[in-house]
Amino acid sequence: MYGIMIFTMFLWGINVSLLKLMVFDIPPLVMQGTRIFLAGITLFLILLVMRKKIVYKEMPWKLALLATMLGVIAHHSLLAAGIEQTSAVKTSLILGLAPLITAIIAVATRATSLTKLRFTGFVIGFLGIVIAVVDDVNAVTAFVLGDVYVLGSIIVQAFSFFIIRRITLSIPPIVLTAYMLTMGSMMMILYNVVTTPASFAAFRDLDGKLWAVFLFSAIFATAVGHSLYNSMIKRIGTAETAIFNNLSTIFALIGAVVILSEEMHLSQIFGCLLIIMGVLIGTGGVEEWLKKRKQKVEDIAYGQNKA
Repeated sequence: MYGIMIFTMFLWGINVSLLKLMVFDIPPLVMQGTRIFLAGITLFLILLVMRKKIVYKEMPWKLALLATMLGVIAHHSLLAAGIEQTSAVKTSLILGLAPLITAIIAVATRATSLTKLRFTGFVIGFLGIVIAVVDDVNAVTAFVLGDVYVLGSIIVQAFSFFIIRRITLSIPPIVLTAYMLTMGSMMMILYNVVTTPASFAAFRDLDGKLWAVFLFSAIFATAVGHSLYNSMIKRIGTAETAIFNNLSTIFALIGAVVILSEEMHLSQIFGCLLIIMGVLIGTGGVEEWLKKRKQKVEDIAYGQNKA
């Protein structure tokens, strides 16, 4: 579980820097729509090659469409609009709230139960993100409409996770992900065709490097990443999976250093350590270790008394 989620967060974190490379050459909404469409088609091709079942009579189409509207169309559209109107620092900071918001919704709807220690892990993880991404407090205190869009994007996505978990109880996660990505992206592409048809001409001017970045982002970060993430939602739950999102911030910072040649400061390293600590606590790893330690002490004490 840890290996799969860390790999997924690596893909998503690196993808942040890749998107920054592409957004200067391709309009954000056009890039999102075409990238997600390619990801959906990729998953269908994988299913065909593996000779897996694609059509399910028991598919709850209303729920699947609702999850698509929230998790694909609304999330990516609000996020794209928000990025254009607010700073990258505030975007990262607000996105860092996603695990905490998901946990609160999960507890409020009784979808899961979190101990105080594990909930503390979510809070520590968010504090780590604050320290890692905020260099100037004044840069994040000014309120703009873009902040609302970014916040709205993570709220609608959080609700989509709960719908996805319900659907994947009967439908394989990779099949649901393929349908969601394809249906959502087709609606986004149709919107762009009607409103800004000329914007698709941007693809004609892409060089080989940007095409490679685009394909990697679509196939690995989006297709593979979302499939793995949705499969973990089915296995361990929404809130339990969401806490791993904090790790994507670490890989995003590493990607910014390696790909965008940005500098990493001591505060960011400290923030990353807090994020890791928050994930270990939030997933129950520390709690499980404490239980085993307590049980071991009790077993030793019992053996001594018996002797």
